[in-house]
Amino acid sequence: MKKPIFRVFVSYSIKKTSSKVDRVFKSGVIDTFVFTSNKKEIEKDEEMLNRICYLHKVKRDKVEILINNVDVEAQYGETNDRF
Repeated sequence: MKKPIFRVFVSYSIKKTSSKVDRVFKSGVIDTFVFTSNKKEIEKDEEMLNRICYLHKVKRDKVEILINNVDVEAQYGETNDRF
């Protein structure tokens, strides 16, 4: 069964939780593709959260990530139905 592919822009803030001093949040925007247009599911998507951690070179359990805004741009096609 084919799944739709959506392009989304996710604005986020990230802060390290391991430091004893209060740090400010670093903000950023990630442009990625997802299989759903539901904003609640996109906010909890583990692949996207891991990608944000990879961009900032930190481990997932050492940071706090806040999703500020999710903008679903458009549907870019569907997955291949090869099986």
